[in-house]
Amino acid sequence: MLNNRNPLFSYVRLQPGPTADGRLEVHEVFGLELAADLVVLSACETGLGTGSRREVPPGDDWVGLVRAFLFAGAESVVASLWPVEDEVTARLMQEFYKNLGDGPSKARALAHAQRAFIYDEKRSSPFYWAAFGLTGDVQ
Repeated sequence: MLNNRNPLFSYVRLQPGPTADGRLEVHEVFGLELAADLVVLSACETGLGTGSRREVPPGDDWVGLVRAFLFAGAESVVASLWPVEDEVTARLMQEFYKNLGDGPSKARALAHAQRAFIYDEKRSSPFYWAAFGLTGDVQ
């Protein structure tokens, strides 16, 4: 959930636990120490930051989950830029992980997964497959 008024309180909803509310907020991610090769944020609009060109001072950056995970130590992050359909995303991620296990780079694994949808009559529009992008180390 994007919080435009206070971007550090934007969050991803997770399964709540006995001692956790199920919200992973941007400010919490900035405080993590990760040793992750790849973080995949497979949900709607996880790659969005806050602000517009007029609101962000020169030399500054948008605050969002991708930036927070990279700061926390993730080498790369896969995130979406617009709302995604659950079924299509599940298929895309399944293909991505299969390709990733076959050995190509993260960028190639994602590109191969996305290309598989180009030949699907019902899902060939970029709306379905182009929402996810890779930031950080593409290898």
